[in-house]
Amino acid sequence: MKKHLSLVFILPALFLSLTSFSFVPEHGLVDDVLSYTNKFRKSYGLKSLVMREDLNAIARKHSENMARGRIGFGHSGFDRRYRQVCKQVSGVYQVAENVAYGARSGKEVVKQWKDSPGHRRNMLGKYKYIGIGIATDRRGHIYYTQVFAG
Repeated sequence: MKKHLSLVFILPALFLSLTSFSFVPEHGLVDDVLSYTNKFRKSYGLKSLVMREDLNAIARKHSENMARGRIGFGHSGFDRRYRQVCKQVSGVYQVAENVAYGARSGKEVVKQWKDSPGHRRNMLGKYKYIGIGIATDRRGHIYYTQVFAG
């Protein structure tokens, strides 16, 4: 009887804690960031960017490093990522990167980048490929990285 009684209290508490926040799977956020980025490019008559998994891995690693505090928020180590992209994608002559944190949706982070001249320039640049990486820190802050290659 004691076992059953404790389950009566634990299960509703577990359900309440799981439903008290909205969780968007990482791949859903990645797809949203790609979608809103490409909509923005289309509004300027530019071609959609093609997402590449190898670039996603590079971007994801940078976001993870920022979220875990291995590096500070920003573009630290960009030269290394630049060389990595050039090795993995033949014919690449330019690479750019956007980072952000704290936005709760793809729409919100793309709006933040659109409102920043340098980030906006990257999203509207003459690139063909994109990689998107997302990671969450222990407090639930989401870190975003976009890597552009063309």
